Amino acid sequence: MKNNILLILAVTIISIGIIVATVLISTAGGSDTDTSSQLTTSRRTSATVDTEDDDPEPITSAPQTEPPVTSTTSEIEELIIPPESSTHDAEMADSIIATARSLIGIDFIEGGSDPDVGFDNSGLIYYVLRENGYLTCPRGVSAQAEMGTALDHDELRPGDLAFFYGEDMSGVGFGGIYCGDGIMIACLMPGTQVKEIDITTNYYKNHFYRGVGLT
Repeated sequence: MKNNILLILAVTIISIGIIVATVLISTAGGSDTDTSSQLTTSRRTSATVDTEDDDPEPITSAPQTEPPVTSTTSEIEELIIPPESSTHDAEMADSIIATARSLIGIDFIEGGSDPDVGFDNSGLIYYVLRENGYLTCPRGVSAQAEMGTALDHDELRPGDLAFFYGEDMSGVGFGGIYCGDGIMIACLMPGTQVKEIDITTNYYKNHFYRGVGLT
């Protein structure tokens, strides 16, 4: 009887020991799993941070541009105000002079404005200019003297017109086509012909009325 009781106690103690051992082993295993999981998560987080640090920085600044080109005052003036020589149409001037020269030797005819008939003073100017596209050129010398830019004697350029006072010095009396080098082509009065005239003499300087710039 006594031996049976001892056997039952022994079995019970062994069973309790097995249960306790099982619980302890189970608890220890769960801790290891959690620790392992935490380590794995930590490693993943660390890896993610390292990867993000390796990415290039985003470009937030504006792209570089060339500095603006600046011009000096003189360069701006050259762009806005062309040189005086560029305003002179040399080709047109040559054409006007060539037409006038082709008429040298034609007689003065009062009221004439045609080479087949003859020219008076304003008729020669009228014909030459109309032949070169100045279709609104007036017929009378007084109106012709007002048709363009007024010039002084020393401002005349080839292809311009030159006008002079009449003998009474009260107004414009006659004119012609300036060819350069002090020479004008004109048809002055009855009994003369279209010819070249030197306007650098004292008479023409003293009687100068105005020049008219056409080209």
